[in-house]
Amino acid sequence: MENVPISAPRKSTLDFLLRRMQHKTDFPALSEAVSAINKMASSEKESVVQLSNSILKDFSLTNKILRLVNTAYYRQATGGNISTVSRAVLVLGFDAVRNIAITLMLFEHLQNKANAHHLKEEFLRTNLAGILGRDISAHTGICDTEQAFICSMFCNLGRLLCNYYFPEESEAIKQRVIQKSRTEDEAMVDVLGISYEDLGIEIARFWGFPNIIINSMRKLPAGSIRKPMNAEERLQVLAGFANEFCYVIASATPEQRQNEVRKLIARFEKSLPIAEQELQQTLRKSVESMKQFASIINLDLQHSALGRKIRSWFDKQAGHDDEDGHPMAVLSGSTLESSLEAELSGRDAEAILAAGIQDISNTLVEDYKLNDVLRIILETMYRAKGFRRVILCIRDLKQNMMVGRFGFGPDGMEIAKRFNFSLSDDHSVFHAALTKGADILISDAHGAKVEEYIPEWFMKQIAAETFVLFPLCIKGSPVAMIYADRERAGDILIPEKELSLLRTLRNQAVLAIKQSA
Repeated sequence: MENVPISAPRKSTLDFLLRRMQHKTDFPALSEAVSAINKMASSEKESVVQLSNSILKDFSLTNKILRLVNTAYYRQATGGNISTVSRAVLVLGFDAVRNIAITLMLFEHLQNKANAHHLKEEFLRTNLAGILGRDISAHTGICDTEQAFICSMFCNLGRLLCNYYFPEESEAIKQRVIQKSRTEDEAMVDVLGISYEDLGIEIARFWGFPNIIINSMRKLPAGSIRKPMNAEERLQVLAGFANEFCYVIASATPEQRQNEVRKLIARFEKSLPIAEQELQQTLRKSVESMKQFASIINLDLQHSALGRKIRSWFDKQAGHDDEDGHPMAVLSGSTLESSLEAELSGRDAEAILAAGIQDISNTLVEDYKLNDVLRIILETMYRAKGFRRVILCIRDLKQNMMVGRFGFGPDGMEIAKRFNFSLSDDHSVFHAALTKGADILISDAHGAKVEEYIPEWFMKQIAAETFVLFPLCIKGSPVAMIYADRERAGDILIPEKELSLLRTLRNQAVLAIKQSA
């Protein structure tokens, strides 16, 4: 199960294929997004904001992620509705949200192609393999569930992207399999000079996936699989098992199934002991999770080949009826009963603010870290009002300054670093807001009656035409400030009800700071 180096001729072929893919306008965009997320380390404090910012750039992606984390599968862990990416990271963990984001990015990337139907089938198989890997890992406890998911899902990355970027060659591969009795891998090498496996591994490396994931994409040897010696080998074994099981589900006839499953279990009995009944129960759970995912991305499993195979798999147990106990009883339409559904389908500022307030209320009764609460508050404001940026500043008592801590929006973290200003400047609008504890909206920073109160550092380094300030004060003394802006003068309008909700968020921030003191 060692990592086999790629030979020079295959490396040359890989470089050629990657160059071809780079010339497609959509591949660089996908690569940049996936690579950016992979560069974030879950142990770094700034990474939660960076991950949230990366997701929040795409309104559709944000909504899909929030809908997914509010499905029944994740609700077991969350204990209720989640309305912000920041709280999703807090409750589910950095890796879980990262994996959801990458999965959705990959799926969105496969849309609008002539062979979209075939690509969706490939994606469903890939996604089911990932979910099986995660659920088998949870059942057996042999490795981290989120690593199991991403490793199992990306085992067939080469095949998936080959079908997308090289449709003519993919069709030639299928014809060779049919006409010349070649295996898919043999036909792939005949046509493109490289295996699906090596193509996938090289792209995963190009996207910055860690070696432990890349090495798990290697196929397992034939015959009985020996017991893994370390975490890397355990992931490789699990990913291999999940994908081989997925292949049995997708390809075995009803008459072959039981025999194929038993052969699979026997092949892995030394490395991944799992009984046939346990495997069937895990499959049932995985299918339920896949159904929820499919409903969110508007994939109708009822009319997919894989969906029909899964239905057939369980028909004998379900007595061929659409009973509630049948894991494929509901295959199309929404399966969600989330109160967030209406809110997440559009920009209803009041609903987003109210949901965020509930998010924070849930967090405040837990064992929370102050930064976690403050991130949820800022993200809620950012999403609800469509601000360009929302920045949090904290008072530095020793220097009597406000110092930018973090922010949401384009270059939010970088912009936050520019918010270092003295509290002794008693002529600025910032000083007025903080010393008086007054919320201030500047509709036009260049207005004749306002411009003299806008400090020079702000005009040079931030240069927003309209912004709003929410000071955070304890016993009349400023401890922090929330700043939010938009680009054009007059773009910020805050009705009374929304202002009340924004102030509630600010008050929750004050409460969190008090409790953490």
